[in-house]
Amino acid sequence: MMPAVLHVIPVRARPGRVEQVRAYLAALTTGAETHVIDLPDGPADLEHFTDEHAAVGQMLRVLPGYVEAHAIEAVSIGCFYDPGMWELREALEIPVVGIAEASLLLGGFLASRLAVLIGDWKWLPKMEQNARHTGMAHRVCAWRSIVLSVQAIQDDPEGCYQAIYREARAARDEDHAEGIILGCAALTGTAARLQDDLRVPVVDPVAAGYLVACALATAASGQTRPAGRRPAG
Repeated sequence: MMPAVLHVIPVRARPGRVEQVRAYLAALTTGAETHVIDLPDGPADLEHFTDEHAAVGQMLRVLPGYVEAHAIEAVSIGCFYDPGMWELREALEIPVVGIAEASLLLGGFLASRLAVLIGDWKWLPKMEQNARHTGMAHRVCAWRSIVLSVQAIQDDPEGCYQAIYREARAARDEDHAEGIILGCAALTGTAARLQDDLRVPVVDPVAAGYLVACALATAASGQTRPAGRRPAG
């Protein structure tokens, strides 16, 4: 039996977004049963620390019941802040993957020097902190912002792509980046085009997080789950 893997969009997603992401992730692998949910009572976007706090509270309320009801074997969290990753690892008895952590670790297999493209500069302190916690900060040669909010990214996909391409090309040519990581879940779906245009590896964070969760679910399938909560570290 295929393991069931849950990808959480930790916001109140726009109409059609859940279905779009589910179709995208289901096409990546035939080895997992793909579940995608959002948080109908969550924030519209994750732009600030207060948004993250609201999202984490919602996930801690919603996910345990969903995981049990659908026999979920692993979870990926679809925001480059990796909101609630440590809290959910403690609350759930299955692997929980943050897409930023997965992107940085997978990017390390592809390139020595990585550039991360983010939307707004105000996201940077949290993301830098997470990169240090992951132990991958030394592999990031540049953080570059396209100076767009999540809403702006979603409202103008082509304009967003041109901004991504401009910054990614500068990262390659000026920062000597050997690989690019897209530092926002809203940028999902642009990695293949950018990789073709730049001729360097590009990591899609949503794909990275989901595929790592699938691998962990497959590896753990059939094993007995430990009793009690998992340690936070």
